[in-house]
Amino acid sequence: MRLNDHADRVEINENGLLQGDGGMKFFWQFLLVSFGLICFAEQGMADISVREEKLSLPIRMGSKTEQMETLIVRPVDGEKFPLVLIVNGSAGSTPSKMHADWLASIAHDFAHRGYIAASVVWLGYGHSTGTFVENGGNCSKPTVSKFLDTRGNQLEAALNALHAREDVDPSVTLGLGISIGGASMLDLAGRSNRPLTAVINLSGGVYHSNTVIVPASNCSLYQNDLVRNFTNFGRNNPTPTLWVYAENDPYFGPKLVQRMLAGYRSQGGQVDFAGLPPFEKNGHTLFKSEATVLIKPRLDDFLRRNHLPAMNEDELAPLLSSLTASGRANAELYIKNTTEKALAIADETKVMYWHYGARTIEEARQEVLAYCQKESVKACRVIAENSRLIDGWRDVVLGSSQ
Repeated sequence: MRLNDHADRVEINENGLLQGDGGMKFFWQFLLVSFGLICFAEQGMADISVREEKLSLPIRMGSKTEQMETLIVRPVDGEKFPLVLIVNGSAGSTPSKMHADWLASIAHDFAHRGYIAASVVWLGYGHSTGTFVENGGNCSKPTVSKFLDTRGNQLEAALNALHAREDVDPSVTLGLGISIGGASMLDLAGRSNRPLTAVINLSGGVYHSNTVIVPASNCSLYQNDLVRNFTNFGRNNPTPTLWVYAENDPYFGPKLVQRMLAGYRSQGGQVDFAGLPPFEKNGHTLFKSEATVLIKPRLDDFLRRNHLPAMNEDELAPLLSSLTASGRANAELYIKNTTEKALAIADETKVMYWHYGARTIEEARQEVLAYCQKESVKACRVIAENSRLIDGWRDVVLGSSQ
């Protein structure tokens, strides 16, 4: 499964009301105020340009060398960067179809924060060699620790290989995992050598199923074993962690998550917990780009509190300052969404459009212009790319309100 990229539009009609065509699009209202409020410098800190690198990462697993499918996204400029290791959850019955670029948008966002981001897939998944061993036991004889230790060993081997790269600063290493990946990152962080600077756990856990992606019923012993393992991961563990779960997660609901959280904290584990409201129809899909607007503010707050590189979008402040409070709140949806993204405006129709989740800024630019011109049948101009305002944006925006 690959995260989709998206195009959306924004419109103000003559009466200052929103207009649109429904569907998957959403809109915000740009209400411009006086000229005097946009007298900020148009150029702030330059947005970071990034590049991708696909590779098979050789990792040592005991006496064998395996190849782990990896997508690297890093800033173009610079020599050494802090590392974030990103790993997927389970692919159910189709592990061969899950690839490292499945989480490319998360990797791109971290590269724009100044990290070298490595998205990997488990051995036996995608183009990785080896096999994915289902060794977690069952509802009557759970072996959660065996399952998570196996995955933690893979992650530790991947870190060792990545730390040998010349462009990696091994002194700062984050781990971000989804589902079994989140639980496996906590396993890794709980080891005595404390290999991770911080952990982001999205919907982390393990469950037993008799049918693919359907959790087994009457499996309380398995849940108890999961809580016991999370409790052990927190023992005397100073590593800062951010846990994010949605209320309607069908595998790790609020009661179970609170048990996992209480156990982890009871042993000294450090957790910033973000319990989200129901997300779409399945709260276990927080990896989707649509969840970015919910997760990104919490993630960047967590990074800043722990003195780690976070997203810098100060350059968009002049644009926000030109809007009323309601318009500004809606405009922040563009800011909160995932890179690579671009914002455009139709010269004559007072409509703004944006495209996000692309693999390159060139793609985002082309897509938003094509969509804008198709919808408005007018000339369009890009006014922002990621967190960078384009020269002349002020004239375009003011002109659109005439």
